[in-house]
Amino acid sequence: MIVSNRYEDRRLRRLAAHVSGRSVLDIGYAQHPNPYLDAANTTGLDLTPPSPTNSHHYAEEVTGDVVELLKLFPGRTFDTVICAELIEHLENPYSFLRDVRSVLSDDGVLLLSTPNPLAFPVVAIEALRLKRFFYTRDHLYYFLPRWVERMLERSGYRVTGLEGVGLWTPFGSLPVKTPVSASYQVIYVAQKA
Repeated sequence: MIVSNRYEDRRLRRLAAHVSGRSVLDIGYAQHPNPYLDAANTTGLDLTPPSPTNSHHYAEEVTGDVVELLKLFPGRTFDTVICAELIEHLENPYSFLRDVRSVLSDDGVLLLSTPNPLAFPVVAIEALRLKRFFYTRDHLYYFLPRWVERMLERSGYRVTGLEGVGLWTPFGSLPVKTPVSASYQVIYVAQKA
């Protein structure tokens, strides 16, 4: 998977800008811990801990599987739950999103980001059927933006915002306003319905 560090940095900044409340659960954080989050109020959950060079020392770092989310955080809730570049890796995204509702406070915010299969250059590479770029065996799904909205709604959320990270280039995101449909990564902001 090719994604530039500048593009990832932009995604992380935009996610952090949508955080609401004091307590944050960052699910699937180990590859890209978010340096723009308040580490003192952030809990990270991932299958593996971050590498020593990637660690941002969240207040709590939990190693575990998201399918065990309710067992890992019994009775706990968070003001913001971040699921960035994660849902495309899960076998049962609907079940996961319903479990997230249980750890999200009643007025909390869910921040989800996932790749957009309609974005440049994914569409061109898909048309050419190349498996060298923008193709990984770790992804089980690619979700169109309107279908992510439907999945969130059917899982008990109302979508309050969509934001494209930007038009992907090998050098980062272009500094122009990019429609969601053209953005490689899309951020979804949702609350409990």
